[in-house]
Amino acid sequence: MHHWAAPTTFRPPFAMNRSSLKFLVMFGCVLTVLQAGAKLQRPEETLALFDQHRLTIAVPDGFSYQVNHADSGVAQVKMAGAASQVNLDIVFIPDPDEQFKNARSRRELLNDEFNEFVEHSTEHAMQFEELAPRTGTGTYCVFTDTKLVGKTEMPAGEYLHLTAGVKAWPGVVAVFRLFSNDTKSADYQAAMKMLRESVQEKPVPLR
Repeated sequence: MHHWAAPTTFRPPFAMNRSSLKFLVMFGCVLTVLQAGAKLQRPEETLALFDQHRLTIAVPDGFSYQVNHADSGVAQVKMAGAASQVNLDIVFIPDPDEQFKNARSRRELLNDEFNEFVEHSTEHAMQFEELAPRTGTGTYCVFTDTKLVGKTEMPAGEYLHLTAGVKAWPGVVAVFRLFSNDTKSADYQAAMKMLRESVQEKPVPLR
């Protein structure tokens, strides 16, 4: 049984081992909720990661924002649009060797992590697209759930589309999952714009 459902628990998606990118099950890891709640308008959020990496994230208007940290230092950001019609989670993992700088490695990672969705999708394949972010590189693909096509009302917690992707820049790789019922809605477009133009490291000014 498959579910195009947004996750409710934090599980880093893979072990950072180039020869074997497998799911890293971390049941029981302690999570610390740092920030949560929705605001109509908000400034950029700053997220401190491993190895002194600091990100800025321009959260779209009306989106909730929550940060979780595992004991390992891996961080997860969760966001949701109005009425949870769009649900996004991003997991940030160290990539000191820049393994995912090239498109082939990113596509291999997406295949390893999300191949299970192919069988139940209308696409029947991973149709890779380049994210073309402002900084770094990125690749994503969209899955459409066959069992929900044509439905006017979606079951609670389930979504018609899953947009799965990888965004990488020196030292960091971000794996994102964007659940939505429409890939043309304002909230979906705002989330994709944020992934392209925000979720980045800004140079620290010289003192």
